[in-house]
Amino acid sequence: MDGHAGNRSIHQNPLPHQSADSNNLRLLVSGLAMSVRNGSVAYRIVNGTSAVIGDYPFLVSLQRWTQDTKTHICGGTLISHLWILTAAHCVDDIEFSDRGIIRAESSYHASGGVFLEIERTVRHQSVRYGSRAIDYDFGLVKLSARFERAVPVRLVQDNRRFPPGELCTVVGWGLTKNTGDREQLRMVKVPIVKQATCDEVYREVDPFTKRMLCAGYAGGGRDSCEGDSGGPLLCRGIQAGITSWGIGCAKPSRYGVYSDVGNQRDGARQLNYRIVNGTEATITAYPFVVSVQKWTPMVKQHICGGTLISESWILTAAHCVDKVSPKTVMVRANSTFFNRGGKLHRVETVVKHERFSYATGDYDFGLLKLQQRFKRATIVLLPSGGRRFPPAERCTAMGWGYTLSSAPRDQLRQVVLPIVPQKACRKAYEGTDEITARMICAGYAEGLRDACDGDSGGPLICRGMQAGVISWAFGCAQPNKYGVYSSVAEGREWIRNHTGV
Repeated sequence: MDGHAGNRSIHQNPLPHQSADSNNLRLLVSGLAMSVRNGSVAYRIVNGTSAVIGDYPFLVSLQRWTQDTKTHICGGTLISHLWILTAAHCVDDIEFSDRGIIRAESSYHASGGVFLEIERTVRHQSVRYGSRAIDYDFGLVKLSARFERAVPVRLVQDNRRFPPGELCTVVGWGLTKNTGDREQLRMVKVPIVKQATCDEVYREVDPFTKRMLCAGYAGGGRDSCEGDSGGPLLCRGIQAGITSWGIGCAKPSRYGVYSDVGNQRDGARQLNYRIVNGTEATITAYPFVVSVQKWTPMVKQHICGGTLISESWILTAAHCVDKVSPKTVMVRANSTFFNRGGKLHRVETVVKHERFSYATGDYDFGLLKLQQRFKRATIVLLPSGGRRFPPAERCTAMGWGYTLSSAPRDQLRQVVLPIVPQKACRKAYEGTDEITARMICAGYAEGLRDACDGDSGGPLICRGMQAGVISWAFGCAQPNKYGVYSSVAEGREWIRNHTGV
């Protein structure tokens, strides 16, 4: 995606809360705003590659339809059967709010797919437009009817940050420079940039706030741009950001700025999801399952699942314990509900696998040692090192993540999934992620059932043994994007070395 000037999508009409200087930077061309510098227009996904909607089925095109023109203005992502997440400045467009439509299920913004009608738009109540920057740049579109074939994107957990240098993917239909047909979806990989670096770069322009994150290259060359606004920044298949603004497109030291989805999860929480097409479960059936919770004076919330592997130790995922300490984490055991019942346990020690990497998702093993032994603990059975579970074997994943159904989120849920051959899983993720020897896959080629955000760290149970730790996936229950689990058999020696179990 190419360079951006000011906002990546510009409004048809000046807004009362925008400065005159900001509006003077923009030029309307064929209904699209393209910034002019040195006599040339700004473009978009710069030095990216063509993409297909099958790889990003949650992506949609927000379009402004008038009697004379039909124009793509922004991207967006399906986060449920009724709601689309985008940028505030995309839904601030009066003509879109009055006469907008959504095109879904197409690699092209100008043809194919299906049209979805809009019931209403919602702009973040605190959105602020600076001379270039946009703070609280979060918007929602509600569809007039449920889109039953929707494949929702997986949203990042509360306040989760991806480390600087991690390669993430931006996709969109913005203007393109010497990179092929603008009508076809395009993608580009860009690394996350340190907040301090971005703050230094943009301090002279506008404050760089905690609602923003940066991605791009110091030397420029690759970026998102005009018309890509509202689309997703995807890190390990999870939507971490919303394409928001920047200065120019792909300019040196002018990184792309994205609205940080993890910072605003509370605002959209009721729209999100988890164990997809599963059923309710009770702790009696799975007495070894626990809820790992962030526990501070301000926040008390379920963040991940885990399993009791002894009276003192909990097995979970490395990414679940990466940002917690013994002072900020608690474990709720012996309860069907993550928010009540059972017993809360304080934690003495947090252990993350020393080779864990967000970039690859490999070695995603974490441990929590309880301050006091849980003498009534029911221990999960772990497989011996080298144990393998054959393809098509039906196993059960469980957790308290978000749900697409109307079922309450606070009750434990379960879903039965078949083991997928390693070769098939590698092929499914070919070109985007590596499936290593420490990973196993489970799920259906057609999607429909899966574990999801908030289920991380919980178990995949095969024949009464914990075969895997819920780790990551590309979205949730998407076709040919199987759930990926850390193989407990492969991590067995590491677990034994740290716990004696």
